Amino acid sequence: MRLNLEKQPHLLKQASLLITVSGLTSKILAAIYRIPYQNLVGDRGFYAYQQVYPFLAIISALSLTALPNLVASLSQKKDEVQLTAFMKLQLLASLGLSLVFFLGHQQIAEWMGAPKLGTAIYLTSLILLTVPFISFYRGLAQADLNMGPTAISQILEQIIRVAIIMLAAICYVRFDWSIYRTATVAASGNLVASGIVLAYLAKHSSFSLRQYVKQFSFSLGDCRQLGQSSFVFILFSIYLLLFQLLDSLFVKNSLVNAGYSNQLAEISKGIFDRGQPLIQFGLIFSTALFTSYLPKLTQLYHYNQKAYQTQNQDFLAFLFYFNVTLTAGFMSILHLMNRVLFQDNKGWLALVCYLLTIILSSTIQFFHQKCFIENRVGQSLAILLIGLACKLGLTPLLTYHYGIVGSSLSTVIPLFVVFSCYILSMPMKWTFICNGKFWLTVLLMVSLITVCQAMLPFQGRLGALINLLLSTGVGFVSFWVTCRNSHVFDEKLWSFLPFKE
Repeated sequence: MRLNLEKQPHLLKQASLLITVSGLTSKILAAIYRIPYQNLVGDRGFYAYQQVYPFLAIISALSLTALPNLVASLSQKKDEVQLTAFMKLQLLASLGLSLVFFLGHQQIAEWMGAPKLGTAIYLTSLILLTVPFISFYRGLAQADLNMGPTAISQILEQIIRVAIIMLAAICYVRFDWSIYRTATVAASGNLVASGIVLAYLAKHSSFSLRQYVKQFSFSLGDCRQLGQSSFVFILFSIYLLLFQLLDSLFVKNSLVNAGYSNQLAEISKGIFDRGQPLIQFGLIFSTALFTSYLPKLTQLYHYNQKAYQTQNQDFLAFLFYFNVTLTAGFMSILHLMNRVLFQDNKGWLALVCYLLTIILSSTIQFFHQKCFIENRVGQSLAILLIGLACKLGLTPLLTYHYGIVGSSLSTVIPLFVVFSCYILSMPMKWTFICNGKFWLTVLLMVSLITVCQAMLPFQGRLGALINLLLSTGVGFVSFWVTCRNSHVFDEKLWSFLPFKE
């Protein structure tokens, strides 16, 4: 029996908090582990793992959040017909994709310019088979506000993955493994984690999936029942990962076509891949903001249109200010972060360009969510597909002519196109951009960080770390104090911070 959510407001709040905390913890673990991995295996070893990472990350994102959320939504509507149809669709899609990877793993690896990663891609075919069952166990539990198994399984999955990945990196150093063998063993962490998580959920779940799989018939009508919104929701949840997948397919090959040796192309792609954990970490903050505030916006849209328009406008201004500040701060300390996290400052310019993804992605997420709230899903789908088409066309072209700087631009430019399409089709007031006090405050912050870096000793990795911590602290304090004392923002914008009442 499903819980009556209207009678359980306190339980709903607790459940939302639990799943949010577990989700953010999983994202942080997923962003951090790649730093020590790169330190152990080097840029070329990092490249090998990052070639197969998008496949694994897409599967993980689907089974962790996207598909369980859809299952939970259908379950709360008590629509058993659609639930059964969705299980059938997942099973068919998983079996189909698994078969593609099983039969074509070597060909896919060769397309990526890394034929020795065929086994790692083969493992992907096995992981896919667990997705329908994991997503249903998690989704049905979420529908009943039983977040314990879901939250625990999220953390458990990441811990197992990270442990095996780091073990593979250690074996690379201790036993002189090849970068491809290391990447394959690291990829196996996803398979082991998925198997253990599935067993855990099956044991601790109060639900049986038998009723959803006992009649394995399927029709196109089942697909149509699920609706366009479900597809768009899934697409956006893996959107940046699809960009990374295209990078895996085209960047290394384009560098080789441009005259790079095979080894130099692999190293360069590994340097370019340093930007992905940085972006992932930067977007964690925006994710937390959306998670905490979107339910309120959705409620306002249905009950108070005037308040919705006001709050929506204020939230956009807050997101813009927050992410511009975050991106500017990241850019000003990037050369120190690069040295502290990745041992040297290679690829600095490419990574600076890549950091623009933070502000663009967070703003795109705002407009995408706005489309969902306002039932304009088709519009969002069209815009997202335009961005993917741009990425597909630009990645090989810009990488060929401009190296990994071009690879970064091949992500930033399509995202800017998506951003432009949203703002043209969904007009908002952008007068907050003309806030001169804000721009002067950001300039002051960046200037003080730069001066602090120049004045402090900079020798070795430890010196870079001390410099990074001190200059970041100076920048943060200067920004905060100036904003509060000079009334840079309207007081209402401060209320969007998670720790504010």
